[in-house]
Formats: sequence, C-alpha cells, structure tokens
Amino acid sequence: PGVTMAGGRMAVGGVAGGAGIISPRAGAGFSADCAACGCEEACGCGSGAGADACCGLACVEGCTVATGPASMSFVGDGRGDYITMTNYRFVGRGAGNLSMIAPRTVLWGRISCMIMVPLLLALLIFLIMRPSSTTTTSTIILPQTPPPTEPQTTQPPPPPTGECIFWGDPHVISFDGGRPSFYGEGEFWVVKSDTVAIQGRYLGTKYTKGLAATNKIAVGGPFLKGHVIVVGALEDGPITVDGQAVLTIFPSTLHIADLATITYNAEGRLVDPATGRWQKHIVHMDLPLGVSFTVLRWKNYLDFRLNMPRQHNQDGSCGNFNGRAEDDTTEAIMSRIGARVEHGMLLFHARTDIHVSTVEEKLLARCPPEQYRKAVAECPKELANFREAPDRLQSKACMIDVCFGSNAHALRLAKSLGW
Repeated sequence: PGVTMAGGRMAVGGVAGGAGIISPRAGAGFSADCAACGCEEACGCGSGAGADACCGLACVEGCTVATGPASMSFVGDGRGDYITMTNYRFVGRGAGNLSMIAPRTVLWGRISCMIMVPLLLALLIFLIMRPSSTTTTSTIILPQTPPPTEPQTTQPPPPPTGECIFWGDPHVISFDGGRPSFYGEGEFWVVKSDTVAIQGRYLGTKYTKGLAATNKIAVGGPFLKGHVIVVGALEDGPITVDGQAVLTIFPSTLHIADLATITYNAEGRLVDPATGRWQKHIVHMDLPLGVSFTVLRWKNYLDFRLNMPRQHNQDGSCGNFNGRAEDDTTEAIMSRIGARVEHGMLLFHARTDIHVSTVEEKLLARCPPEQYRKAVAECPKELANFREAPDRLQSKACMIDVCFGSNAHALRLAKSLGW
C-alpha cells in the first residue's frame, strides 16, 4: 500500500523517510495515494477517494520525497512468493524514472587481489629459481651414500712385537725363532739398533765346563736418554743404574725419571722350568717404546725374556727380527755385526778378561776341519773393530762360537770330555 508501479515507473507514498513496499503483480496496474503524497492540489483533483484516480500518473510524476534514505529495501506486502530482496535507489526527486541498481560493491579488494596474486606468483617463481647461498634442510629421502672423506696421510703400520729368550749356557730363541748359541766369553750385542741397545756379558762357569752363560745384562741407548741399567748374577753384586746401586731391598720398586719402572720381586714366569727349585729373584723392567724386559737372577748366571717391537736397523744375538729364522745362526749374526761389541760402544764399565778352559781347548781340537778353517779366516775380520789387536784368547773364544754355535748340545759333548 502507498506505492503503485506500472511500466517500470514507481511512486512512493507514506511518511517522509519511510520505506515503501513493492508488490509486483503480473499484468496489473498500480495506484498512488495522492493525498498521502501531498500532491492532489498540484494535480487539481481535490481530495477524497477519487483523487487517486484523478491524479493518476500526474500525481506520481509530481510527487517527491523531500527527505529519507537514498536506498530502501522492499520486501513485499506479504502476498505471493518472494524470492529475492532488491535494493532500489531513487534518482532525481522521486517522480521520474526509477533505476534499479545493485548495491555498491567495494572494487578495491578485487583490484588488490588482481594485482597481488600475479605479484605473489612472480615472487614465488623468482625465489624458486634464484640460486641460494644458504643451506636448507629438505625432507626428501635420497639413497644412502657415504659422505666424502678427506684425503688422509697414510700412516706406516706399527712394527711387529716379538719375544726373545735366553737361558742356560746360553741357549737362545730369537725374535724370528732362530736357535743360535754363544759359548765363547766376552761382551755381545743382544739387541743393536738405532734406538735400543742391550748388551750381554757371557762368562764360563764350573758347572758348564768353561762354556759361557749369560753373566750380566746392560740396557741403554737413545730410548733411555743416556741412562744405563745393569743387572748381573746374584754373586756379581747389586743392580745398578748409571753406576749407582739400586733396589738393594727385596722386594722394591724404582722409577727412573718418568722413563722406566724397575720392580724387583719373586713374582714371574720362569724361562727354564729346571730352575723352579730355587728361590726366585726377578727383575721386571718396563721401558720406553713398549720394551718389556724380565731378568731372572740366579747364583752365577741369568735367564731372561725380552718382549719388544722391532726397531730400525735391529740385529744381535736375538736376531735381526726380519721374520726369517734361517739367518739367525751364530755365524750369520757375527758376520753382520761382529763377534763382540766394538770399541767405543760398550755399555759396561770395562771389558772382562777372557778365559779358555781346558775342555774348550779339547772342543776346538774336535772342530770339523771345514768349520775350523772358516773360523781361522773369519774371526780376525769379526774382531777387527777392536781398538787393540785381538789376543789369542779372544780369537779362540770367537772360534769356539764358529765351530759349535749351531750345536745346541755342546755342553753334553764338553762333559763327555771330562774337566
């Protein structure tokens, strides 16, 4: 009520600022309340019920709304089916043609989206294609491959460690398993190398018919930084370090300048089971370079066990430690390093006097002719490194070694010859 619409025209009545109600009816005209509109006098129709019909469209065209909102919402008059709600805006003074327009939409958001989306896509593509100087973490699982290894300097393998044992008169098992024997008296190299120096003094006893047994051991060389350890048989006095008596109390332990530890006690494994009936006096030396030296002191001779890694330029009565037992014979060893310790290299305070027993003289008389000729030819050369010319006894001691050094049972032969 209060609004008629025909042919796309609409007139609005009612109070100023109110809302009209659009009631569309297919094929029907619309009437306007000119009195409500306040334009009946302008139309010349007067007032009353017929004024509406009189005024008709003229009233509508002349009727204006002075105040009110620019946009009204019409939801119908409550009759018929209403599907949508439409907003109408009155153009002009409200009496002319009315244009139906959609609510103003905010275009800035659409424009922003249209501009920002391509920019964001372009930025994403740029970031993907751009080389990156930073490390990123990826969750992609790749085949397991070992990481690259930096080149390393090849280290030489550690030298092998071996054992040499001496017992009796003196019997030897070298580092390589050779079985040389040394029956003549004098000072010998047990180990001669660039770092480790070990010398032995071999002397005859009445129990061995004058054939030599190990009487003393001296340990020195660069690996001990100038110190010298000397261990002898029980009847030859105390153990000494640099000439001073040490370990005079039994048992006891000595430390040498953070280089070595010497322990003197009755504990340890025997070299010769035949000595098990005697009281043990054993010297344990823990030395630099992994050298372990165990010396068993008996009344007039020594047994010992030497464990050590191979040293550079190594040779001696314990062999050359090259893995070959066949070149560790008495004759081969003396041909390489000499029959006795050379001049200027002695670790002992002085050389011992050489003796040749009557039994040893008899043994030399039984030397096979070929070996005897070899001994006569070789011993002067093997003793040539002495400062003084070797005397007759030194030569005979060397000849005994050449003649019988390969005979592990020379003592048995000597005993058969009597004293």
